[in-house]
Amino acid sequence: MREKELRIALVCFGGISLAVYIHGVCKEILKLVRASSALHDVRDRGARVRATFADSADPRRPFDTEAVYFELLREIGRKIDLRVVVDIIAGASAGGINGTMLARALAHDLPMDGLRDLWLKEADVTELLAEEARPSRWSKPFMHPFIWGYGRWGLGTARLFEDVRDPEVRRKLSLFVRARWFKPPFDGPRMAQLMYDAVASMGEAKSAANSLLPAGQRLDLFVTLTDHYGYRQLIETHDPPMIEEREHRHILQFSYRRWPNGDVETDFDFANAPALAFAARATSSFPGAFPPAQMAELERLLSRRLVAWPRQQHFLQRNFEPYLRVGLNPRLQCFIDGSVLNDKPFREAIQAIKGRPAYRQVDRRLVYVDADPDRPQPPLAGLVPGFFTTLRSALSDIPRNEPIADELVYVNGFNERVRRLKGIIDAARPRITQLVSGIVRLAPGERLDVEQLRGWREQVNDRVAREAGFAYEGYVRLKLTSVRAMVAQLVTQMLALPPRSPAARSVAVVIDAWCRQAGVGYDRGGEATEGAAGETPLSRWVGFLLAFDIDFRKRRLYFLIQGQNRLYQMLDESAAGTAAAGAVDRLKRDFYQCLDALRHREQPEFFGDATRAAARSLFAAPITEESWRAEERAELFARQNTEGIAALIGRMAAEIYLDSTTYELDALLAGINPREWPEEARAEVLVNYLGFPFWDVLTLSVTNWRDVGEFDEILVDRISPRDARALSGSGIPFGPKGSGMAHFAAFFSRGYRENDYLLGRLHGIDRLIDIVCNAAGIAPGEGSIDIFALKRRAFALVLDAEERHLPQSGALLRALRDAIAAMGAG
Repeated sequence: MREKELRIALVCFGGISLAVYIHGVCKEILKLVRASSALHDVRDRGARVRATFADSADPRRPFDTEAVYFELLREIGRKIDLRVVVDIIAGASAGGINGTMLARALAHDLPMDGLRDLWLKEADVTELLAEEARPSRWSKPFMHPFIWGYGRWGLGTARLFEDVRDPEVRRKLSLFVRARWFKPPFDGPRMAQLMYDAVASMGEAKSAANSLLPAGQRLDLFVTLTDHYGYRQLIETHDPPMIEEREHRHILQFSYRRWPNGDVETDFDFANAPALAFAARATSSFPGAFPPAQMAELERLLSRRLVAWPRQQHFLQRNFEPYLRVGLNPRLQCFIDGSVLNDKPFREAIQAIKGRPAYRQVDRRLVYVDADPDRPQPPLAGLVPGFFTTLRSALSDIPRNEPIADELVYVNGFNERVRRLKGIIDAARPRITQLVSGIVRLAPGERLDVEQLRGWREQVNDRVAREAGFAYEGYVRLKLTSVRAMVAQLVTQMLALPPRSPAARSVAVVIDAWCRQAGVGYDRGGEATEGAAGETPLSRWVGFLLAFDIDFRKRRLYFLIQGQNRLYQMLDESAAGTAAAGAVDRLKRDFYQCLDALRHREQPEFFGDATRAAARSLFAAPITEESWRAEERAELFARQNTEGIAALIGRMAAEIYLDSTTYELDALLAGINPREWPEEARAEVLVNYLGFPFWDVLTLSVTNWRDVGEFDEILVDRISPRDARALSGSGIPFGPKGSGMAHFAAFFSRGYRENDYLLGRLHGIDRLIDIVCNAAGIAPGEGSIDIFALKRRAFALVLDAEERHLPQSGALLRALRDAIAAMGAG
């Protein structure tokens, strides 16, 4: 049976008090992934079709909609074995808090039920107000008539005052506006405590390997911050040569990786709870409402509770390296809300998608949660905003509401590049297959050996050089330029020089100068690349590429991985396809292991102490002066240090030793067992491997294979109140209340928070079932799966499970039950 992964990269926008709605959506995402993991833990496919979620559920944990998701995926499994994986989460502000909690729950299969109480009970203005900011009974008495007047007579026409008629909101708004002015009214240390308690309430994992991530996969979390003061960075220009810029955007990154051999690397265990709490506190530090977040604030909390932070130094080194490099102490920096400059962190999610390993066919989705897509429209054109309105718009409203058009245009452009690349490859396939078949002589069922495969590969390389014409010259020059840049980057990293700094630039110029002097350059006639006695004119540039062209080998592996994806469709149409699918998956996993090994070789820590010492000795003198940027000075330095640079390059080549990686790949493909593979499928793999140089010549100049990865298009789905349509026919306005009062409304009403939490769960169910069915190729009303019935059941389960936690939502629950009963009627 064909296997497929629905891979979700999740982006959670900011939304202040709409955090409660976002939490409801994230809770459903966790339940969907948990159900998928439980289904795939049933290894026996015969038993799987009869299994239920309750069979494997932990009796100590409550569950509800997991059972519906389990049933949906089980029934889809009669057609396609679909697994749901969330491997990337990016969040800002309210979305950053929820993304952090969801990532920890996914990484270690932890519950999120305690967070419901956090949002419903603690996310209230009466809990968040700083003690010293609370008004007395007679504080600012002149504000009372305004608040009560707006509510009683409906004087307010702006959206800010739409909710003031609610008695609870009026009472708490009065408390809020009579609190201290000109200082943040909310309590920063209290917020830090809530965030730490939220992380801690999820508990500790049973073991590091206990996870909802499949073996061999990783989860990355990105949380946006805004550094109030920023840090200095240097940028190269023409005149002046360097300028200073101040960077205020900042991203915190946390990862979980579960290696195939069982080893685990995690930033989501309990030992790292302080770092996660700091991320949640800092990303949601809304300007004016909360004071800026400092790490020292959290440290004081931990000190009072006698809680250690054993991995603080690791956290600082990984996430604040630019600060440490310029001598700033990140513990003392002041951070404000991540939404100020990056409310919709698409770019971080998209960048993380590239090169993500997938051991079976993938449906890649970028899903974003937007709790308020119906943002208020500006007043009529021509109405000039006032002084305070202009300031608020410039400092907060406009940056937070920047459109996502640029990101979506990028995704569309990425998908277009994928389609274009597929077109080039498919158009060239018949001719390249013919060329390779003219070299390869392989009888059906015949086993290969490594030497045979190596000989074929070298014959193909020679033929590419002969037949590619002028294209080959440009291809080689492009590769040499790329490899020189890679070698310079490795030296720069070994020297621990800041990227884009004058010193790093100087190293690159010197390496280029040495390559020119050493004859490491392509020239068809050989006049300009004359080597030492006994060397052919081409030997030096060929040797340089053989020693350092890691990117070619990575491109080839990406191409082979994409070829495995193409095989799935071929096997679907073959009688032997089901039996061979496992072999295809295993070979794809082996290709990814080879890719990991190559990536390891291009890391500075791969090199030994002697090589690092040689680099430091060679570039011992500071080379940051402007004069070092001049080409003639670089030429002089390279000429004076020819032997030293050659020795360093030789050491690096010997340690990287790419010949071994090529041999390992030859051995891997020679070891393909003809009894496990249909002959057509084995031939396809060999054509992809041996014929890759032809495809590389055609495509290298027009695309970056590392950006394209497995050639999977990225489909974008939104989860929002507007897109959840299952209950829309009832005529009842089931929408989040927290969108009022500039997204602060839910902080003033427990009833509003209950409303938003419940709707977040229901809207999450509605959209997630649609996304799963779409990934499986199932349309509503198609086949034996009654999607409406599944949604009705899931909705009812949520209402039954949550009713006792929602004491102020009786009318809403009754209206929802009526709407659910009417679903699909007629």
